[in-house]
Parts: sequence; C-alpha cells; structure tokens
Amino acid sequence: MPGHSRLRAVFLTTLLGAVLGACSHKQEAPRGSAAPPPPPFASSNAEEESSDAQDPCRLLDPKEVEAVLGEPLAVPPFRVGSGGMGPHASGSDCMYETKNFRYLTLTATFEGGQQEYSLTQMVKGQLKGGRGNEEMAKTVHNRFQLDDGTELSGEWDEASLTAMNCCIFNALRGDQLLVIDFTGTRLSLRQVAPLLDAAFKRMDKPLPLNGNAAVGAALALDKTRPQPRDVCSLLTRTEVEAIVGPLGADPAGHGHDSCTYAMPRTPGTVPLEYDVKVRWRNGYYQWRSDRHVSNLAYGSVGQIAHDVVPGLPAQEESEHQSNAATSAAAADPAESVSDDGMNYVLVKQDVEISVNSRFVDRARAQALVVAVAAKI
Repeated sequence: MPGHSRLRAVFLTTLLGAVLGACSHKQEAPRGSAAPPPPPFASSNAEEESSDAQDPCRLLDPKEVEAVLGEPLAVPPFRVGSGGMGPHASGSDCMYETKNFRYLTLTATFEGGQQEYSLTQMVKGQLKGGRGNEEMAKTVHNRFQLDDGTELSGEWDEASLTAMNCCIFNALRGDQLLVIDFTGTRLSLRQVAPLLDAAFKRMDKPLPLNGNAAVGAALALDKTRPQPRDVCSLLTRTEVEAIVGPLGADPAGHGHDSCTYAMPRTPGTVPLEYDVKVRWRNGYYQWRSDRHVSNLAYGSVGQIAHDVVPGLPAQEESEHQSNAATSAAAADPAESVSDDGMNYVLVKQDVEISVNSRFVDRARAQALVVAVAAKI
C-alpha cells in the first residue's frame, strides 16, 4: 500500500507551505492478464470476535462500507500495518478492499488522539502568522468546500483533511482520533464521512468482528494482482516501432520500473525518448493523489496570475484540469486516464502506466501506453 503515513504527509506539507481547510463539526475526506478469482468472502471467519478491544476492524459493519463503495468486498475487513503496508496480524489499520483492488483504510486511536491530530494542524499557525505561500493556501481552502458550500457535520469535535492530500480525513472527539483514507477509491468526502460517525458510536462498544481472521484471505487476494515484470519485456521492439516509428537504439530497461525507447538522433537537436514507467501496485491511489497535488499547483499558478493581472479572471478550473480525464471509468483497457501536459497516465487493475507526453508525438505516446496496458 502507499507510503502515505500521516507523519510523512505533514512533513511534505511543511516543505510545500500549504494546509488544507478544516471541516467544522457544524453542518457544512496494493500481477498477469487473466487473474484467478479472489477468494470467497466466507473463506475466513470474520465474525469471530477479536480479543483486541482496540481492533479497528470492529468499528464498522462490512455492509456499511459496501453500501458506500457500491460494490462488495473481496474479503472480510483485515488488519494492515501502519500506512497500509499489506495484510498484517495485529496491524494498526483496518482495510476494506474490493476485487478490483479499490480500498479504504480506517485508523483508530483510542487514547492520545489529540497529540496525533495536532500533527495535521502544524502548518496552520505558520499561515496565520503570515508565513508560507498565501496563494497556495487560498487555493487549498477553495478546493475543499463541499459542492453545495456547506460544512460537514458529525460525531467529532474537530475534523480536517490531511494537508496536501485529497482523501485522508481526520476526526477528533475528545482524545479519540479516527482517520479514514479513501484515496484508493472513487469516493468523495461527503460519502465517507458518515462512516466515521458510525465508527465513533462504536468506540465504547465495538462489533464482534476480528480483523486478524481475514489476514490469510487478504494475502491470497493479494496474489491475484498482476505480477511485476521487466517493463521492456511487455512489448517487443517490433511492436514498439509499429507505434512510434524506428528506434535509434535498443530499448533501455530499468527492471520492473521503466523502459526507455530512444528515437534516432539528428545532430543539433534534442534527443527524443519515450519513457514508459510502471507502478505495479497502488497505482490508482498514486494516480488520484498525484492529480490532486498537480491540480493544486496549477490552480495556485492561475490564482497568482489573477492577482498580478487584475483583469484576468480567476480560473475555477485550470486548463490543466479541464484537459485531464475524469476519474470515471475509461474505455478498455484503462480504468482511469489523465494527461497533465507532462505525462499520459492510465490505471488498470491497480497498475499505473505512464509515458512522457512532452517533446514527443502525443498521439504516439498515448498509443504506446495503451499498448503496454493491454499486456497487463
């Protein structure tokens, strides 16, 4: 799963000098082309009560989560290591995952939540004190209003989104902290917030569930993912040249991570290369996170331009955003597609495939990444 721990998120935020707006508690968010079927839901006894009173998987009814996701879970809720680092008995987080490897995680701090929550608020004081990038701060605050302009209400005393993240929602009640990370789903903050309400109500009387019982089934599900392969082996040179034209050299591989296809070099010109990169797991999570951060950056640039040139209208949606595909399911073989002006990216079965789209033929770049995806 993604390396997105709250401490790392806060650290990155401090470097970027931006913070996300807090949500008031008054009314107002990781494999082969033909994978075998995932293990059945009933393959583990999730209803066996855990002896751990602080098992985070005891706070939500799986049916509640399925209703929000709009599809069944592939396996019962299971515990994972901190930051979602794979199925792990007695892990600190609970994961809810579908057969398509869409997932959300719930983290529960039964005591000491105030101290942890304060980490997500570190940068606010800097911005209030006049330090930091005010233009970026303005953009960030604008981005996280709900569609109808209202604020969220819930069981919490205070709540906020983790800075520089679209989809990590922190809710504090007394000294108890709940964090739900829905980056690995298509869900919105409005959709997932009620799950935290339900979880808070069960903090003192958790459900008779056992997050450790499904770890084995989760490990079996994980084996159905597309397995990492040498990226240069996904397409033959003949297949690549049929798309981009004759190459100037043999493909240069970098193991499971990337493959570079260099075009013939003309003296006095910049060498042209198609650099295909593959992220074999957590591809959707990374895709959604990257798009959010990129949109913030483009939005900030647009706001700065508006401030410098008063007659220039402020853009609610940057050109970058309007050119990017939405997160709606794209045509086969891709599930999600975007083009940020620098890279053409698509996701298939939680595998993210990208190719640079600058200084090369954009149509050929898109055709190349689609051809690679067809081999996943």
